[in-house]
Amino acid sequence: MFYAIIAIFFVTFVRMQFDETHIGEPHNPILKQYQYEYKVQKEILKEEYQKSKLPKSGYMLTEEYEVQSKGIDNENRIVEDRKYPKPSNMKYVPQPTYKLVRYNNPPGTVELNIPRKIEFERQVNTQGVVSGDFTKLVYSSIYYYPKERCTGCDVFVIPLDTKLNRVERVQKANVIKKIPEPIFSTVKDVSQDGAFRTITPVDFSEDNRYIVAKEKTGYIFDGIWKTELLVHDFATGKSKKLTEARETILDYWHNVSGVEFDDYRWDIYPLGFDKTDNSRILVTGYSYTGGVPIFLGTWAVDVNGERTQLIDLEGTNHPVSIVGYKLAQDSYVPREEVEWEAKRQAKLEKNHKKNAKKELRKLNKEKREQYHKKLKELKMQYKLRVTEYKKNSKTGMSGADGDVTTPTDSQMKSIDEIRE
Repeated sequence: MFYAIIAIFFVTFVRMQFDETHIGEPHNPILKQYQYEYKVQKEILKEEYQKSKLPKSGYMLTEEYEVQSKGIDNENRIVEDRKYPKPSNMKYVPQPTYKLVRYNNPPGTVELNIPRKIEFERQVNTQGVVSGDFTKLVYSSIYYYPKERCTGCDVFVIPLDTKLNRVERVQKANVIKKIPEPIFSTVKDVSQDGAFRTITPVDFSEDNRYIVAKEKTGYIFDGIWKTELLVHDFATGKSKKLTEARETILDYWHNVSGVEFDDYRWDIYPLGFDKTDNSRILVTGYSYTGGVPIFLGTWAVDVNGERTQLIDLEGTNHPVSIVGYKLAQDSYVPREEVEWEAKRQAKLEKNHKKNAKKELRKLNKEKREQYHKKLKELKMQYKLRVTEYKKNSKTGMSGADGDVTTPTDSQMKSIDEIRE
C-alpha cells in the first residue's frame, strides 16, 4: 500500500512537470510552435541572467564593447593621486613635502635638464613654471629621434584646479589635462643628423598675460648655434618669434666697431620681463671670439618685436621681474604621521572591500529576483497564449496560422493579479 501511494505521487509529479512545458495537444503544430518559442525565450532570459553576473570584459558583444571602450574627454577624466612605491619588507617609506619657490631666480639662469633616459623613452617632460596667479602651468615636452640623433620640442599649457590650494594645484597637474595645441613648437626636421632644438620657458609677465621662452638650436658635437626669443600672448592666443633683438645687436656692433659677429660664435641670453616696463623683455649678449667672452650689452625688446633698445653696456643691473613659481622639495612627512596614515588607509581599504562584497551580494540578489520574475511572466504569457488558442479553436475564431495578436483587458488584468 505504501509503495502504491509513492508511485501515485511520482506519476502525479511527472504529469505536472510534463504539463508545465507541454500544455495542450502535443501533436498540434501551432502548439508546438508556441512551446518552441517559450523554450527559446526562456533560454535567452537564462543566458542574459548568467551574463549579467560575469565581469564586463569577460563576456560581451562587439557593440557592447564599443560602448564600454568609448573614449573619455580629458576634461572629464579622473586622474588618480600619486602612490609612493612601498616594498613588502619596508614598514616606513620617507615621503617628501613640497613648497613653491621662484622659478627664474636668479634671472636668466633657467635651463632644461634633459635626463639620459630620453635615449630610451624617446620623450621626457620637463619641470613646469607656474604663473603668478597660479591658474596655469607651462612645461616643455622633448622628443628624441634615435636613428638621426635629433631632438625636437613642444611647449604645452595645463590649466590648474583653482579649488585646491597652491601646492596641491601643481602636484595634481597632469599632462592628461593639457591643452592639446602647443603654444611653442620647434621644427621637427630629422634630416640633419645630430641637430637639437629645445624650448625653455623663461618667465611670465607681471600681469600673467605673456610668457617668454628661449629656443636653442645646435649640434650635439658642436654645442649651441644660436638662441632665439619667443613670446606668447595668452589674451590673443598667438605666439611670435622676436628676431629683431639679434638683428639690432648685430647692426649696432657693426656700426660701432665694424665687427661682423656672424663670423664668430655669439648668442643672446633672455633674462625675463623688465620690472619697470611690463611690455619689454630684457636680454643680454655675449660674443665668444677666443679667451674671455665679450659682453655685448643689456637690451630691451618690446613684446611685439617692433623696438629694441640698448639699456646698459656695462652690466646686467637693470631690475628684472621674477613672477613664476616652481615646485621644490621642502622636507619629509614625520614618520609617526606616515605610519598613522598607513594604518588608516589599511582600515579604509578593508571596509571598502567589505562594503563592496555586501553590495555585490545585494546586486546579485536583485538580479536573481528579477530573473525569476521575468520567468514567471514569460510562463504566464505562454499559458495564456495556449489557453486563448484552445478557446478560439473551439469557437473557430483562430486566424490562418492560429496565432493570437494582443491580450484583452481582462487577460491583462488577470496577469497583473497573478503578478501581484
